[in-house]
Amino acid sequence: MKKKLICVMLTLAMTVSLVACGENKGEVNESAETKTGSEVQTVSVTETDLSAQTTSEEKPEVSEIHWARANSGNVFVTIAKQKGYFDEVGLNIIEDPVDSTADALTALGNGKVDVTSNQGTNNPLSYISQGQDFTIVGGYMLKGMYIVAKKGTGWNGVTDLVGKKFAGPASQTAITGALLKEGYDPINDVEWLTYSTNSDRLAAVVNGEADYAVLSGDLLFSVGNMDDIEICAWLDDLTPNYGCCRMNMRTDFVNENPVTVKLLLKALIKAECYFNANKEECVSILAKEIGAEEDYVKAYLMNENYVPSVDPVKNSVIETWNVMKETGFLDEGADSVNVEDHIDTTYYKQALDELVEESAGTDDEAFYKERVEFFEANNE
Repeated sequence: MKKKLICVMLTLAMTVSLVACGENKGEVNESAETKTGSEVQTVSVTETDLSAQTTSEEKPEVSEIHWARANSGNVFVTIAKQKGYFDEVGLNIIEDPVDSTADALTALGNGKVDVTSNQGTNNPLSYISQGQDFTIVGGYMLKGMYIVAKKGTGWNGVTDLVGKKFAGPASQTAITGALLKEGYDPINDVEWLTYSTNSDRLAAVVNGEADYAVLSGDLLFSVGNMDDIEICAWLDDLTPNYGCCRMNMRTDFVNENPVTVKLLLKALIKAECYFNANKEECVSILAKEIGAEEDYVKAYLMNENYVPSVDPVKNSVIETWNVMKETGFLDEGADSVNVEDHIDTTYYKQALDELVEESAGTDDEAFYKERVEFFEANNE
């Protein structure tokens, strides 16, 4: 009898249940058949269960990862922590606060942090052109920046910026690239006004110092409550899937820790899946994490034009590099740099393929398959 119980327990211990990232969990196909006499109870294990079991046994080369945390946080990191996705793959993510883009990328370069994600796309590319050996392995914000003006200004397209005062960096490639395609010299045909913060750019439009300004998602709540300011256009209207913020790591870290990178991305993609299925809950989660009012967080997380995504969007990164080079915003050393050597989509695709397999038959399968289609369209 003892032997029978031991066999039953060992058999059951080998069964792995698949946990979906959305609210509705897919059912695991388990069947149990009880025998009498000397026969033991058996439990069938599906192919999905076996895949999950194999994956769970994969160990990261390093378990502790330092992430440069911007003031607005990273909703995928927060979800992955709270839902246990990092724990599932054996990772401990330590978020180190940074005050600026320069601080974050400098910390990445000197090894004080292992990942940055909220510092745009043109900024890490600029560092790469100066000799920093960074690799883009994924993304955070796919799109979410926008152009504002005083109400009644009107908007007919990017050519409306010609001859106007624009509060924002001339290195904003989603805008300059669109102007290049229209045959304009984006640097000289627009009067670019430099301000240190998004709030200062918005104030410039309010005060009449600038005709237009480009802003990020953290000001959507403020803009939405202003009577005299309106959103004219979203940058995605000018340059589709421009890849607002990329996920950057040191190339040596990526090469030395390939399993760690893949597992990190896998946890983040699961968080993206959960986010898309449970946005209202994620508003509360992130608001509590960054100490903000829910209405403030809701203004951007629930906006259909604000789209976070872990996808690397390699094609857009290359386009950004080319526009920066044409408009003079890369270091002279850029001529000797092949930017494709600094974009590695391998680990994202591996993680995504595993999730497609593991989610077979669940409500989350469609999300992961859609992500595969998006990847193939934007990274090949």
